[in-house]
This record gives sequence, structure tokens and C-alpha cells, in this order.
Amino acid sequence: MATKSDSRDVSGRVSARRRGASVVNGVLKATGEELDAVGYAALRVDDVAERAGVNKTTIYRRWPTKDDLVIDALRYSYEEQHFVPDSGNLREDMLQYIRHLIKRVKNPIPRGAMVTLHNVSDPAIMPIARELLGRAREVRVQIVKRGIERGELPNSVDAEIISDLFSAPILRRLLTFGEHVKPRYVEYVIDTVIAGARAGAPVRKPVK
Repeated sequence: MATKSDSRDVSGRVSARRRGASVVNGVLKATGEELDAVGYAALRVDDVAERAGVNKTTIYRRWPTKDDLVIDALRYSYEEQHFVPDSGNLREDMLQYIRHLIKRVKNPIPRGAMVTLHNVSDPAIMPIARELLGRAREVRVQIVKRGIERGELPNSVDAEIISDLFSAPILRRLLTFGEHVKPRYVEYVIDTVIAGARAGAPVRKPVK
């Protein structure tokens, strides 16, 4: 039979876990904000701690190095913002994907992570960058493949190339140049890529 003491112990452990999760989320969000403000190279754990409102020793207990912290922040941002449109129409799926991307870039936390993923050259960060960017590409490829299956594009179309073509110009403007991307530009890019694909290019190379 559970006693009042047992109940208090369980309640205390649950509260501690919740506080711990809150601290972790706060630190990861603060890391994303610092990445947006100063970039990966200039990021300092002291500044993350100050932004998160915690002691830096709290951070070092969980993340012994700056790279450990940044890697978790990048993964956290990706998982929190993951989105797979499935409207039943290729053009609309592409539009929804890009609109969501643009919305993310307006938020400093995912924006800092996205800019880091697309521009980092540090060897310690490259594996997570390849992993997360690869997963994002898989989503875009899935969008194109569904369009092919519905007969919206020819079967010969290379889904991976199309997935790069409809996203790369927008990503470059957003993340490399920090430009505002207008809806009409997004529509123009997507319509041009779809029209080109329907015209027969680019096509998959035959397997040798």
C-alpha cells in the first residue's frame, strides 16, 4: 500500500524531471538564438547560459563541449519544426513546404540552426549537418515521388534533382543572402521546375 511519503517521493521525481526538461529546452532554444545572433564560430557557452538564465556549469554537466551543445540544438530545432505536406497535389505540396520553410526562417531559433546547417564547415558539426540536411532532402524527394505516382510528372523524371531544383534558389536567398522571398518568386520557381520536368528534363540516368 502506497504511503503519503511514497506519493511525495513520486511527485518530487516527476517535478524534478519536468524542471530538468524545461532547463534542457531553454538551453537548446537559447543556443539556437545565439547561433542566429553571432553564428557558430563566435558562439560562447557563457552567452548561451546568460540567455537561458542558467549557470554555465549546468550546461557543461550535460554538454561537455560547445560542439555537443550545438549538435543537440541543431537536432532539437529540426525535430521541433519537421513538416511533411501531403495535399494530394504536387504544386500545392511544394508551395506548402516552401511556405513552412520561410515561416521557420522568421523565427530566430530555427533560422540560426538552418543557417548553421547550410554554412558550417567545422568537422565536428559536418556529420549532423549531413544527416539533417539529408533527412530534409528525403522529405522533398518524397513530395516529388508522390507527384510522379499520381501522374503529375513523367516516370522518367529524377525526383532527387527536382527536389533540389525547387528548393535551392529559395534556400540560397533565405540563408545565404538573408533576403525576403516574395510569394510570387516562390510560385515562379516551382512553376518553372514543374514545367521543365513535364517537358522531359531532367531524367534519371540509366543504371549501368
